[in-house]
This record gives sequence, C-alpha cells and structure tokens, in this order.
Amino acid sequence: MSRTLRELAYEKQKAVTQGRDAYEAILEQVRTDISKDHAETLARSVTEKSASEAVKRLIGEYVTAHQLRMGGMSVQMLADRLYGDMAGFGFLDKYISDPDIEEIDGNSWRDIEIVTRFGWYKAPEHFLSPQHAEDTLRKMVRLGGLVLDGTNPIVDSYITQGVRISAMIPPVTDKRSGAVFSIRRQRIVRMTKDQLLEFDTASAEMLDFLLLCINHGISIGFAGKRGSGKTTDLAFLLNAADKDKRIYTIEETRELDLLNEDADGKAQNRIVQTCTRPSELKNANVDMNDLLRKALRFSPDIIAVAEMRGAEAMVAQEAARTGHVVVTSLHANSARKAYGRILSMCQMSGTNISTNILMGFVVEAFPVMVFKRQFSDGTRRIMEIVEATGVRDGVVQARTLFRFQAETGKFMRVGGVSEGLADTLLENGANAAAVAKLQEVRT
Repeated sequence: MSRTLRELAYEKQKAVTQGRDAYEAILEQVRTDISKDHAETLARSVTEKSASEAVKRLIGEYVTAHQLRMGGMSVQMLADRLYGDMAGFGFLDKYISDPDIEEIDGNSWRDIEIVTRFGWYKAPEHFLSPQHAEDTLRKMVRLGGLVLDGTNPIVDSYITQGVRISAMIPPVTDKRSGAVFSIRRQRIVRMTKDQLLEFDTASAEMLDFLLLCINHGISIGFAGKRGSGKTTDLAFLLNAADKDKRIYTIEETRELDLLNEDADGKAQNRIVQTCTRPSELKNANVDMNDLLRKALRFSPDIIAVAEMRGAEAMVAQEAARTGHVVVTSLHANSARKAYGRILSMCQMSGTNISTNILMGFVVEAFPVMVFKRQFSDGTRRIMEIVEATGVRDGVVQARTLFRFQAETGKFMRVGGVSEGLADTLLENGANAAAVAKLQEVRT
C-alpha cells in the first residue's frame, strides 16, 4: 500500500529535524572542546584575521580527527559551517558582507528579512533555535562593547565600521519569537554634485544654496525617515565645503568619508572625526553629549552631528546659536515637523526653559531645514527646503524655498530667503549677487 502525501511530508520533516538536531549536537561538541584551550582565540576571531585563520584550522583538524560527518556535506563544508556559527555569524555573514544589502531584519529566530534599495525578501535561512539566535546576537553586540542578557534585553550597538545592530531578547520579546533584531549597513560613499543630480536627488540650485549656507554661517537640519539618504547629503556638503573650514564630526559608527590625502598620505583638509563609545560602565560611556561639549574646545568652523536622537540636541542648538555652523540629521515626517522633534529632544535634557522660548532657540539655531524622502522605486529626493523665520503662538513660522513637484517631477524654487537670512550670509562673506538672487520670489 502506497504511503499518503501526509506520511511522506511527515517523514521529510522528520529527516530535516533529525539533521538539524545532529548538526546542533556536533556544533555544541566542537564549540565546547575548542573553547577549553582556545577561548581567547575564538573570541578574537571575529575581528582579527590571524585569530580567524587559527580557528578555521583548529575546527578542520578537530572534524578530521574525530571523524565527524553530516549527510550530504563534505568535511570541508562541515568545517566551514561550524566556523561560521562559532567564529562568525553563521548564515548572516554573507548578507552582512554584501554591499548591495542595506538592512537585515529578524522578526523572530526563524523569520529573517533582507532589504535592498529595490525592496525586500524573506531569507531562505534561519537560526537553528531561539538560543542559537541569542548567542549570535550576544556575539555581535559585544563588538560594540555592550552586553545583551536578561537584565539588559534591549541593546543598540555596532558590529563593525558602518554596520549598526539593534537587538531585543526575552523577556522583552515573546519567547516563541525569541530574538528580534535589525542590522543596518551605512554606506560609506562619497557622492559628487554630478552624481546627486544624476540620481535626481535635488536640483543644482538647491545643492548650491545648501553649500552657500554651511560655508557662510547658516546651520542646517536634514529630516526624514530612516534610509531616506540624509547622511549621504550631509556627507556631500561636508566634502564640498571650503577646504579652509575646520570640520568636527560626531558619529555612532563611522559613516562619513571626509579625509582627503595626497599621494604621500598627508591630510589636505581639516577634519576631526569622533565616534561615541557605549559602555555598561557609566564612567566609561562616551555619548554624543560628551563629544559635542568637547567639540567647542577644538575651534571648529562646522560641527557635524550624524544623527540627533535625544538630549544632545540641547547642546547642538546652543552651539549653533553661539557662532558655530551645525549640520545634523534627525527622524521627522516633514521639514516643519522637524522643529517640534528637535524641541522634544531638547526637553529630554531636563531643561527648565519654557516651551515657547526653547522653540525660539531651536528656530534661531537651525533656520534652514531639509526634508528628504525615499520612494518605492528606491529613488531618494529632497522634497522641500524651508526657512524658519520665527515662532507665533507656539507655531513655527516658515517659508518654503524649494520644493519637489510630484505632478511635474521637477524641483522648483518657490520662495525667496528672508532679509535676516540674507544679512547673515552677507555678514559671513557670501557673494552679494548670489544672495540677491536667492531673495528673488518666483511664481
């Protein structure tokens, strides 16, 4: 009597389960035995090439000596897989190293999504178990100096330069889902003006205006959702800024490629680049607030805060109101709403300044706000550039200077800069003809 489809499916699933259980047993055996004498080498293998090669050799020798086998896998294939799970990040390695992948999102230990600029898809692989997922994430966040465990179940860290990770584990997440995470790759690229124009990011007039601002005393905020390309535009402006400007950058992980060197490796521009250092030890933690306060002692012409998320906004607006040009990015749904977002971040500092007065400070600090958006086809465009001119009854008064017209698919200048902004530009040496042109009102 022939077997039913259900019976065949059951037997197939049983074989898969048994294979997975057998591999987990081998993985645990190899990890335990190698860790006894080579724990330090195993820990360093994630970041050091020599340690990585040593671990690969140890695993290969162990598999051969103990005659470990898995159906359908050669000795080398088994050793490579064991290395990926012990010293690397298993199946995630190939996605993390792929420059075309922007994000890896784990909805649970067995549901992983891969995001590119063109869309997303479900990864065919997943972790072996909830515990396997937690072990891998713990290894990742340790690279940023942090610990992920039951007492600290939510962590924002980094894996390597330009690769961030946010992770959560039970009891914060559902035990059935296990670990939840998001790994985001920040592309460290230099975009030229011609490239931004080719990608339809903005018009030449818009880019020239923003560059005129940071070169002549006007601070700028870039607002938008995650992945909208704010950092790319910020990097363009800093690279295109006058070469005599002293630029001090503050980042969580290195995303801005700004240093220009000659053939002998000598710096041709004036760049001080800093990164935060998260730590479980309070005295060892260095956050954006710390680096912003230090920035003022390094005589910067431009302070670049890669992304404001909290109380550091208070120090940033103070710096911008005391003669420093500050360029920064933040999450907000429009250029005008970005002012309310900065206000709320300033209030996280515990200030006693009234809301109306503080909003006035924010407007004074960041008179120009840019809003950027990513479209479904992957295109990233500057949708609007506004100038905030004041606060009335708690509401920010702003005029739109440039806008992307969705109906026509064109960028347009729709308003002229205020007399106050024009005066600031002129006081800081901007070309009078260029400023006069910006004051023109177009219809």
